[in-house]
Amino acid sequence: MITAAVILAAGMGKRMKSDLPKVLHPVLAVPMVERAAKAAEAAGVTEVTVIIGHGREKVIPILEKNGWNWAIQEEQLGTAHAVTCGLEQIKNADEVVVLMGDVPLLKEETINELLQVLRKSQAALVVLTTTPPNVTGYGRVIINSNGKIDRIVEEKDASVEEKKCNIINTGIMAFNGNTLMEVLPMIGNANAQNEFYLTDAISIATELGKDVLPVFTAHWQEVAGVNNPVQLSVCTSVMKRRVVEAHLLAGVVIPDSDSVWIEDSVIIGKGAVIGGNCRLSGEAVIGAGAVIGHGSIISDVVIDPGTIVDVFSVYGVE
Repeated sequence: MITAAVILAAGMGKRMKSDLPKVLHPVLAVPMVERAAKAAEAAGVTEVTVIIGHGREKVIPILEKNGWNWAIQEEQLGTAHAVTCGLEQIKNADEVVVLMGDVPLLKEETINELLQVLRKSQAALVVLTTTPPNVTGYGRVIINSNGKIDRIVEEKDASVEEKKCNIINTGIMAFNGNTLMEVLPMIGNANAQNEFYLTDAISIATELGKDVLPVFTAHWQEVAGVNNPVQLSVCTSVMKRRVVEAHLLAGVVIPDSDSVWIEDSVIIGKGAVIGGNCRLSGEAVIGAGAVIGHGSIISDVVIDPGTIVDVFSVYGVE
């Protein structure tokens, strides 16, 4: 079975106030688009295609390094148009998951759940939904009495009644490959933005008698997109906490867990003690039982088991 992922990453990201393409902004030292693609691969995706546009010359080297495909969207004419730009790479896929290059906190388990529901239900497509504290600006997911999705309405096109719905579209979906190939050419741009919305695939599929199902996640922050530096900072804080908690649960001692920076590429042995305000990065390996003194910076080196590192030490940084 060929499971493909299309990652939408062509936007400029004006609100980032940066010359760097939005999807290359790092979350805990890893570009957002790289996090999205690696989560897809961890969930079992066999072919990754990234749709690029703005700043492509900076994005392509990262894709090449990881062996990922790309397609160019010259004009940003909507999400369905973006997926169409990658048709050559995904046309033979049995199933296609659509992800966002600016949603860096999405977990592989969530992508896997989306795919499992698609397979077990034999639905035409499934849509990841959530209920954030503030639904303003999001497309609303209209679910019928049978628990299936009737349609998704963008806020600018929604009626007063539809705007009362608090179930929103995350933009993340998984398609049966044949269904995607069938409905994509049928999507038009008769809407307030004159764009080709991938969400229109839902109403088209239902009109064709196909099932469209929601997959709900209560973890709305996991599927939140990054549109400005404040949101990027929030995502980095969440990722830092995830990494620290994983180490704590594995037997690492981190007394001042809020103050440390530990990248998820770092390996730490059981019983190691990490002092406050430490920064551990790159391919650093901290052996079991080692003690890393307060304020130390360690990057891309191996600290042997049981080693005591003095406070404010620096290893591997020139």
